[in-house]
Amino acid sequence: MVQKPRVLLAGRSAEAVETLRAGLAGSTKFAWATRIISNGHADPLAGVQPVPDALVLRFDPESLAELAALADTSPDARPPLIVVGPAGNAEAVRLAVRSGARDFLAESVQPAELIAALERLFSEPRRGGAVAPPKAEVTVVLGAAGGVGTSFVACNLARALVTEAEAPTLLMDLDINNAPLASFLDLSPERGLLPAIAEVEFMDEHALQGYVTRHRSGLHLMGAPSKSVVFAKDVDVARLAKLIGVVMGRYRHVVIDASHTLDDVNLTALGMARNVLLVVQQSVVQLKQAARLLRVLYADVGIPDERILVVVNRYLKRSTVGLEDIRRTLARARLMTLPNQYQTVLASVDGGVPLLDLDRSTAIAKAIIEVQKEIVGTPRTERTGLFRRALPLFSGD
Repeated sequence: MVQKPRVLLAGRSAEAVETLRAGLAGSTKFAWATRIISNGHADPLAGVQPVPDALVLRFDPESLAELAALADTSPDARPPLIVVGPAGNAEAVRLAVRSGARDFLAESVQPAELIAALERLFSEPRRGGAVAPPKAEVTVVLGAAGGVGTSFVACNLARALVTEAEAPTLLMDLDINNAPLASFLDLSPERGLLPAIAEVEFMDEHALQGYVTRHRSGLHLMGAPSKSVVFAKDVDVARLAKLIGVVMGRYRHVVIDASHTLDDVNLTALGMARNVLLVVQQSVVQLKQAARLLRVLYADVGIPDERILVVVNRYLKRSTVGLEDIRRTLARARLMTLPNQYQTVLASVDGGVPLLDLDRSTAIAKAIIEVQKEIVGTPRTERTGLFRRALPLFSGD
């Protein structure tokens, strides 16, 4: 007799957990159990034996201690997780991402929606006896300040990954209002990030192609200027996380062009990042901003230090701020530099031609290739603990 998968429904609100259980009472696909978390515990799995095959955690917006406890647990020691709760709580989404949650379902969730999410979860590890393909590595390119060349670095890094790493690559533009990456690639996309977020429930590998634009190099772009002004606070970050999960299942590399502002949109992307490129220039003011940003990324956002690569853009040997000054200020032994070749960069940006297509023999094109090699690199051992990236899948399949 085949044993049914064991699913634990847990939460602080007895009423909310009972509502979930009652809605699922008619389903015979899973064996259900419930747990009401008392004030003395934060870990939903504390003392639970045997460990369930899946955990459905209903969180309260006033208390996110349960999500934080799961995020601080080794992924190997916890079952696959689905999070249920009120929509619009950006901190809950970030903690869910860090906990390796497979889905985030906004209340009031329908029983059929939860059952479908569980079916996806249990179908992920193996399909037809074959191990599921690895998910993409997400690289977020972040600026220490505005105007440091973040979009230029993101665009050319993604372009290099296509041919140098021979890997399917998506470039995502988080600047919803301006979407400059389309101009960098001389593309005119009709649909960008916002329509993709709006339709994420219906997104699969085939539907995804309707929201990306293909560059002649093979690089795919998701990004188009918005027809009206959109504020970051109006973007549903849970849906954005789901969308990133979808594209992670289609590409080997996802390069995300973020800004220097740590708003909810950028923080959601950072929460799913395997690598972070922090772009700086040789400026005392920028170094102070970069040092503060590094502290926030490590201490508050929880990005492991070895996952952050500092790239000095428009590098000049004869500058009042040298590499040793940058290493000392940012406490970084490893820096990468992109030389200041103004005319070459201007021709690339104005012509909408990436460096590797314009002239790969230039010093800056070669430097971009070196950054790409650093990103691809030798596989690094995954860390356990708060921010081990367990390839969170927000309805990614």
